[in-house]
Amino acid sequence: MEPVVVLILFAVFLGALSQRVTGMGFGLVSGPFLVLLLDPFSGIVLVNICGIAAALSVFARTFAEVEWPPLRQLALGAVIGTVPGALLASSLPTPLLQILIGSLIVLSLISSLTLGRLGHRIPANFGTRMATGLLSGAMSAAAGTGGPAVSAYAVLTSWEQRSFAATLQPFLVVGTTSAVVMKVIVNGGVWPDLEIGTWFGLALVLVAGLIGGDWLSRRIETSIARTGMLVLAFGGGISALVKGAAALV
Repeated sequence: MEPVVVLILFAVFLGALSQRVTGMGFGLVSGPFLVLLLDPFSGIVLVNICGIAAALSVFARTFAEVEWPPLRQLALGAVIGTVPGALLASSLPTPLLQILIGSLIVLSLISSLTLGRLGHRIPANFGTRMATGLLSGAMSAAAGTGGPAVSAYAVLTSWEQRSFAATLQPFLVVGTTSAVVMKVIVNGGVWPDLEIGTWFGLALVLVAGLIGGDWLSRRIETSIARTGMLVLAFGGGISALVKGAAALV
């Protein structure tokens, strides 16, 4: 097995592990590394595909706690938001797209760490949910990271954690599915160029990551797991930024 394939499988495993332990983080953890290992466009498509599978698995366990009215409004905004996100991603050259992806990931992480300390609150209504969905959908299509925008909304509206984490899963399924469809339409059918054996391997490491995350979630504090996720995501985001900037020099 080629070293790059091993690294791709490992990145997806880490993303699935994070998704199961923290409820989000697949795109943040695996996205920047897959962008470095593949090209930015097909790398994000792969992030979206695997993210759908990971979110569906978590959703099957948390179905009863989903808040459906907010989900519908957030999802509507996300579907619309994938259109400008896909158009932006397809119009940029590879180095600039790597810089965009790295920047969005780093900014998303910084905002998620600081918003909770500001003490500001916004109303939980149709307008704020649509705006949040639009931003999340655009980020999902452009950088494979739709979760941070919704996490910021949850902090600013004091959304109870368990119902938020449950509602986030079907939202991510809708948003990332729309992102994949739009990116394929906009870019003329681009798909990750992987061998059939690699696709089987991806399915296996996804399952292994989710099972491992289930085991890990019962044995460590969520805060510890989230810290690990943030460290990996920051490292990957900065690496994507540096690689894109180096290509422009």
